[in-house]
Amino acid sequence: MLMLLGLPHRYEVESISGVPDGTRPSFRYSAANSATTDGDVLLLGFRPEGGDPWIGRFAAGTVDKNGPSMVLSSPDPMTAFVIAGGDGYSVRVDSPGIWHMLPVSPVQFAEVLPEQGLAVLGSSNALAVYDRKGLCWFKRVVEDELKLQSIAKGRINFSGLDPVQGKTVTLSADLGTGNEVK
Repeated sequence: MLMLLGLPHRYEVESISGVPDGTRPSFRYSAANSATTDGDVLLLGFRPEGGDPWIGRFAAGTVDKNGPSMVLSSPDPMTAFVIAGGDGYSVRVDSPGIWHMLPVSPVQFAEVLPEQGLAVLGSSNALAVYDRKGLCWFKRVVEDELKLQSIAKGRINFSGLDPVQGKTVTLSADLGTGNEVK
């Protein structure tokens, strides 16, 4: 499993294969129902700085069984982004009961940008950019087949299917606002 922990964070995280009996509290996360996790599950052990360790059971692949699994540090040093089989979660590691689903679904790619203090997440048609305050912007940018090309000079460059033109187009958006840049 990929760990993209390039942004400052105040926790340790590890992938675990099973839950040790009674050693740490366990929390369940699921897109369908926060009380249950049926099917595939990603198990992660978290140890927040100055806090008690805990285990997260993240439902995986409820939308796309072939989606990626990874952990990203978010621009908030006490929040982790967990991608479990494409299902995206944002979790406060010092208060694991505080969480929400990420707006892109299923998550197909993710990047952390330490120099800018940003995280970029993408699905097949939408992008979301987070800074230290939270979600900067979320926007459907193409109809389908979104591919990240590059992130440079304050721009995110991508391609995807444009139904109006009936072909794949290459576009750029301002990294801070999401506005299209020519």
